[in-house]
Amino acid sequence: MDYKRVLAFGDMHGHFSKFMTLYERVGVTDEDFAIFLGDYIDRGTENVKALKWIMSEARKPNVIALRGNHEQMMFDSIMHNDLNWYFNGGLKTLMEIRAEVKLRPEFITDAITFIRERPLYHRMTIDGREYVFCHAGVDAHEDHDPSVEAQDEMKLLWVREDFYNYYEGSATYVVGHTPVQYLDVEPPYPIKVGGRNIWMIDTGSYFDGGKISCLDVKSERIWQSD
Repeated sequence: MDYKRVLAFGDMHGHFSKFMTLYERVGVTDEDFAIFLGDYIDRGTENVKALKWIMSEARKPNVIALRGNHEQMMFDSIMHNDLNWYFNGGLKTLMEIRAEVKLRPEFITDAITFIRERPLYHRMTIDGREYVFCHAGVDAHEDHDPSVEAQDEMKLLWVREDFYNYYEGSATYVVGHTPVQYLDVEPPYPIKVGGRNIWMIDTGSYFDGGKISCLDVKSERIWQSD
Protein backbone atom coordinates (compact mmCIF):
# COMPACT_ATOMS: atom_id res chain seq x y z
CA MET A 1 0.00 0.00 0.00
CA ASP A 2 1.20 3.51 -0.83
CA TYR A 3 0.66 5.34 2.44
CA LYS A 4 -0.08 9.05 2.47
CA ARG A 5 2.41 9.66 5.29
CA VAL A 6 5.10 7.58 7.00
CA LEU A 7 5.16 8.86 10.56
CA ALA A 8 7.97 8.17 13.02
CA PHE A 9 7.28 8.92 16.69
CA GLY A 10 10.03 9.57 19.23
CA ASP A 11 10.41 8.33 22.80
CA MET A 12 7.46 8.76 25.19
CA HIS A 13 9.15 7.70 28.44
CA GLY A 14 5.91 7.45 30.36
CA HIS A 15 4.70 10.94 29.47
CA PHE A 16 1.47 9.69 27.99
CA SER A 17 -0.63 12.85 28.34
CA LYS A 18 2.12 14.84 26.66
CA PHE A 19 2.29 12.22 23.91
CA MET A 20 -1.45 12.45 23.29
CA THR A 21 -1.19 16.19 22.59
CA LEU A 22 1.24 15.24 19.81
CA TYR A 23 -0.84 12.36 18.51
CA GLU A 24 -3.94 14.50 18.23
CA ARG A 25 -2.03 17.20 16.35
CA VAL A 26 -0.68 14.70 13.85
CA GLY A 27 -4.15 13.26 13.24
CA VAL A 28 -3.10 9.72 12.32
CA THR A 29 -5.49 7.91 9.96
CA ASP A 30 -5.65 4.53 8.24
CA GLU A 31 -3.94 6.15 5.23
CA ASP A 32 -0.79 6.67 7.31
CA PHE A 33 1.93 4.22 8.35
CA ALA A 34 3.09 4.84 11.93
CA ILE A 35 6.38 3.68 13.42
CA PHE A 36 7.09 4.05 17.14
CA LEU A 37 10.78 4.00 17.97
CA GLY A 38 10.59 2.50 21.47
CA ASP A 39 11.06 3.69 25.06
CA TYR A 40 7.38 3.90 25.90
CA ILE A 41 8.15 3.58 29.62
CA ASP A 42 10.32 4.92 32.48
CA ARG A 43 11.08 8.43 33.74
CA GLY A 44 7.47 9.63 33.50
CA THR A 45 4.37 9.06 35.65
CA GLU A 46 2.01 7.37 33.17
CA ASN A 47 4.03 4.31 32.24
CA VAL A 48 1.26 1.72 32.32
CA LYS A 49 -1.05 4.01 30.34
CA ALA A 50 1.66 4.38 27.69
CA LEU A 51 2.38 0.66 27.63
CA LYS A 52 -1.28 -0.36 27.40
CA TRP A 53 -1.87 2.13 24.60
CA ILE A 54 1.05 0.99 22.46
CA MET A 55 0.21 -2.68 23.10
CA SER A 56 -3.23 -2.04 21.65
CA GLU A 57 -2.04 0.21 18.82
CA ALA A 58 0.60 -2.29 17.67
CA ARG A 59 -2.14 -4.72 16.61
CA LYS A 60 -3.04 -2.46 13.69
CA PRO A 61 -1.68 -3.44 10.25
CA ASN A 62 -0.35 0.06 9.59
CA VAL A 63 1.62 0.30 12.86
CA ILE A 64 5.10 -0.89 13.82
CA ALA A 65 6.15 -0.59 17.47
CA LEU A 66 9.86 -1.17 17.94
CA ARG A 67 11.64 -2.25 21.11
CA GLY A 68 13.63 0.35 23.03
CA ASN A 69 16.40 -0.16 25.55
CA HIS A 70 13.99 0.62 28.40
CA GLU A 71 11.61 -2.14 27.32
CA GLN A 72 14.64 -4.43 27.10
CA MET A 73 15.69 -3.48 30.65
CA MET A 74 12.18 -4.18 31.90
CA PHE A 75 12.21 -7.58 30.21
CA ASP A 76 15.66 -8.46 31.59
CA SER A 77 14.68 -7.36 35.09
CA ILE A 78 11.48 -9.39 35.23
CA MET A 79 12.78 -12.45 33.40
CA HIS A 80 16.41 -12.52 34.55
CA ASN A 81 16.50 -10.43 37.75
CA ASP A 82 18.75 -7.82 36.15
CA LEU A 83 18.79 -4.76 38.44
CA ASN A 84 19.88 -2.23 35.80
CA TRP A 85 16.28 -1.25 35.14
CA TYR A 86 15.80 0.03 38.69
CA PHE A 87 18.54 2.63 38.24
CA ASN A 88 17.12 3.89 34.93
CA GLY A 89 13.61 4.90 35.88
CA GLY A 90 12.24 1.39 36.30
CA LEU A 91 11.17 1.55 39.94
CA LYS A 92 8.29 3.93 39.24
CA THR A 93 7.21 1.80 36.28
CA LEU A 94 7.39 -1.35 38.41
CA MET A 95 5.15 0.22 41.06
CA GLU A 96 2.60 1.10 38.38
CA ILE A 97 2.76 -2.41 36.95
CA ARG A 98 2.20 -3.97 40.37
CA ALA A 99 -0.90 -1.82 40.87
CA GLU A 100 -2.20 -2.85 37.42
CA VAL A 101 -1.53 -6.55 38.10
CA LYS A 102 -3.73 -6.38 41.21
CA LEU A 103 -6.59 -5.39 38.91
CA ARG A 104 -5.62 -7.58 35.97
CA PRO A 105 -3.14 -10.36 36.82
CA GLU A 106 -2.55 -11.28 33.18
CA PHE A 107 -1.16 -7.82 32.40
CA ILE A 108 2.45 -8.71 33.22
CA THR A 109 2.38 -11.79 30.98
CA ASP A 110 0.85 -9.74 28.17
CA ALA A 111 3.45 -7.00 28.61
CA ILE A 112 6.40 -9.40 28.61
CA THR A 113 5.05 -11.15 25.50
CA PHE A 114 4.62 -7.78 23.82
CA ILE A 115 8.21 -6.77 24.54
CA ARG A 116 9.59 -10.13 23.40
CA GLU A 117 7.78 -9.79 20.07
CA ARG A 118 8.95 -6.25 19.32
CA PRO A 119 11.25 -5.95 16.28
CA LEU A 120 14.57 -4.17 16.70
CA TYR A 121 14.36 -2.34 13.38
CA HIS A 122 12.12 -1.78 10.38
CA ARG A 123 13.34 -1.22 6.84
CA MET A 124 11.26 0.50 4.14
CA THR A 125 11.74 1.87 0.64
CA ILE A 126 9.92 5.20 0.38
CA ASP A 127 9.81 7.13 -2.88
CA GLY A 128 12.82 5.17 -4.11
CA ARG A 129 14.94 5.79 -0.99
CA GLU A 130 15.87 3.24 1.66
CA TYR A 131 14.96 4.03 5.24
CA VAL A 132 15.83 2.14 8.41
CA PHE A 133 13.95 2.83 11.62
CA CYS A 134 15.48 1.64 14.88
CA HIS A 135 15.71 2.77 18.46
CA ALA A 136 19.35 3.83 18.78
CA GLY A 137 21.26 3.23 15.53
CA VAL A 138 24.11 1.00 14.37
CA ASP A 139 27.79 0.77 15.28
CA ALA A 140 29.58 2.54 12.43
CA HIS A 141 32.90 3.25 14.16
CA GLU A 142 34.91 0.85 11.98
CA ASP A 143 32.52 -0.01 9.15
CA HIS A 144 30.92 3.31 8.23
CA ASP A 145 28.08 1.63 6.30
CA PRO A 146 27.24 -1.45 8.36
CA SER A 147 24.41 -3.89 7.67
CA VAL A 148 21.60 -3.47 10.15
CA GLU A 149 20.90 -7.20 9.95
CA ALA A 150 24.41 -7.99 11.22
CA GLN A 151 24.18 -5.66 14.21
CA ASP A 152 24.32 -6.84 17.77
CA GLU A 153 21.08 -6.33 19.69
CA MET A 154 22.85 -4.15 22.25
CA LYS A 155 24.07 -1.77 19.55
CA LEU A 156 20.61 -1.33 18.04
CA LEU A 157 19.26 -0.49 21.48
CA TRP A 158 22.10 1.47 23.09
CA VAL A 159 24.60 2.94 20.59
CA ARG A 160 25.15 6.70 20.54
CA GLU A 161 28.39 8.39 19.36
CA ASP A 162 29.60 5.39 17.35
CA PHE A 163 26.51 5.85 15.23
CA TYR A 164 25.92 9.54 14.68
CA ASN A 165 29.62 10.47 14.53
CA TYR A 166 30.64 7.81 11.97
CA TYR A 167 27.70 6.56 9.88
CA GLU A 168 28.19 7.30 6.15
CA GLY A 169 25.72 4.93 4.50
CA SER A 170 23.17 5.72 1.82
CA ALA A 171 20.17 4.43 3.79
CA THR A 172 18.50 7.09 5.90
CA TYR A 173 18.21 6.12 9.57
CA VAL A 174 15.43 7.48 11.76
CA VAL A 175 16.19 6.97 15.44
CA GLY A 176 15.26 7.95 18.96
CA HIS A 177 17.21 7.06 22.12
CA THR A 178 19.66 10.00 22.21
CA PRO A 179 17.87 13.22 23.18
CA VAL A 180 18.89 16.08 20.92
CA GLN A 181 19.67 18.00 24.10
CA TYR A 182 22.80 15.80 24.36
CA LEU A 183 23.96 17.56 21.19
CA ASP A 184 23.11 20.99 22.62
CA VAL A 185 20.02 21.43 20.46
CA GLU A 186 17.85 23.96 22.29
CA PRO A 187 14.96 24.39 22.08
CA PRO A 188 14.63 20.65 21.44
CA TYR A 189 13.72 19.85 17.85
CA PRO A 190 14.39 16.83 15.57
CA ILE A 191 17.60 17.18 13.60
CA LYS A 192 19.02 15.77 10.40
CA VAL A 193 22.66 15.21 11.28
CA GLY A 194 24.92 17.29 9.07
CA GLY A 195 26.58 15.29 6.28
CA ARG A 196 24.89 12.05 7.35
CA ASN A 197 21.64 10.33 6.45
CA ILE A 198 20.41 10.38 10.02
CA TRP A 199 17.28 11.83 11.59
CA MET A 200 17.37 12.05 15.39
CA ILE A 201 13.89 12.65 16.75
CA ASP A 202 14.13 12.04 20.51
CA THR A 203 13.52 15.52 21.90
CA GLY A 204 13.84 14.64 25.57
CA SER A 205 10.28 14.17 26.80
CA TYR A 206 11.42 13.92 30.43
CA PHE A 207 13.68 17.01 30.49
CA ASP A 208 12.46 20.42 31.58
CA GLY A 209 11.01 21.90 28.40
CA GLY A 210 11.36 18.55 26.61
CA LYS A 211 8.99 17.48 23.85
CA ILE A 212 7.82 14.35 22.08
CA SER A 213 8.19 14.65 18.33
CA CYS A 214 6.87 13.09 15.14
CA LEU A 215 8.49 13.17 11.69
CA ASP A 216 6.75 12.45 8.40
CA VAL A 217 9.72 11.07 6.46
CA LYS A 218 8.01 11.67 3.10
CA SER A 219 7.52 15.42 3.50
CA GLU A 220 9.96 15.98 6.39
CA ARG A 221 7.20 17.80 8.23
CA ILE A 222 7.56 17.76 12.02
CA TRP A 223 5.02 17.97 14.85
CA GLN A 224 5.70 18.34 18.56
CA SER A 225 3.83 17.85 21.81
CA ASP A 226 3.08 20.50 24.38
